[in-house]
Amino acid sequence: MRKTIIVIAAVAAALVPPVSAHAATKATVVSPERPLNVRAGAAVWSASLRTLPHGSAVDIDCQVKGQRIDAGPVRVTDQWDRLTDGTYVSDAWVRRAPGVQVPACAQATAPPAAPATPATAGAVASGAIPLKTRSGPARTAQLLSSLGDGTPLSIVCQERGESIAGAVRSTDMWDRLASGVYVSDAYVRREATPPACTAAAAPVPAAPGAEAGRWVSPLPGFTARPGFRTPTNPNHVGVDLMSFVGTPIHAAAAGTVVEVVCNIEAGHSCDQPGGASIGGCGWYVKLQHAGGISTLYCHMVRRGVVRPGQKVAAGQVIGYVGSSGNSSAPHLHYEVHVNTPPTSPGNAIDPLPFMRAHGAPIG
Repeated sequence: MRKTIIVIAAVAAALVPPVSAHAATKATVVSPERPLNVRAGAAVWSASLRTLPHGSAVDIDCQVKGQRIDAGPVRVTDQWDRLTDGTYVSDAWVRRAPGVQVPACAQATAPPAAPATPATAGAVASGAIPLKTRSGPARTAQLLSSLGDGTPLSIVCQERGESIAGAVRSTDMWDRLASGVYVSDAYVRREATPPACTAAAAPVPAAPGAEAGRWVSPLPGFTARPGFRTPTNPNHVGVDLMSFVGTPIHAAAAGTVVEVVCNIEAGHSCDQPGGASIGGCGWYVKLQHAGGISTLYCHMVRRGVVRPGQKVAAGQVIGYVGSSGNSSAPHLHYEVHVNTPPTSPGNAIDPLPFMRAHGAPIG
């Protein structure tokens, strides 16, 4: 009889969901200008799963270290809050009661949100030097952590980025892991080839036959500063979208790559951060679109990932945000020109009303 009671008690215990070691921390979203993105991992590169409006109440389970956010209204931090449903928000946009601290997430109890497609199994093959995980597909992207040789990996998809010569292969493909971070595929042994990451390359599928006329924001989720030909800067013939180093830049419309150029004063390098006293657009890409319209994308962190003569689709990634050339902080300088070619200050127009008129407002 005693044995039966023990067995029944064990079965009953197995049916009861485990209780968290600590109570969830109550907090409030502080994001007055636009809704806060809830993501699958601790970086802005992780998939956005939903948004939370200003003032929303959230239940925080624990915190992990991720991408540093400098633009939050509450604090500057690299801490990300894992909510009780397993999703993440930056702690830079969250207010808690004074003195309340959130516990760190134990590695074993912080599974990422499940990917939309089955993950590809792999393992780190980097020898004695740990493999760095980053916030984007380049060595200039934010360093998040390191993985030792032999660490098993769960790869969601691959994205083209900086070319790396590694221990396994030489490649410009980067693996996005289930946590939303990136590692170079040059240091990964895997069982199969992961699928291409499609969210960045084609965020909105075009209707048949409509691709040529479709426009999208070159930097989705980021707001442009009104700054076209201001009284204090009449030679500024574009608008600036402040962002993070390594944020993907998208072609605003289908077209042809005309130029992939380093434009900077002599004695300086486009592969190094620029400055306010340095002249030039830094690394930039120019696209030619139908109807005599051209767009320019300046201050990239490195050479664009497209080549002259290449056809690109609306929304295709053409490069990554940086601060090369005449730039004192990471951002995209975006220009629109009409009646081209050629492009010149005389045929530049304000991108903000143009993009609104074409159904793709910036910000």
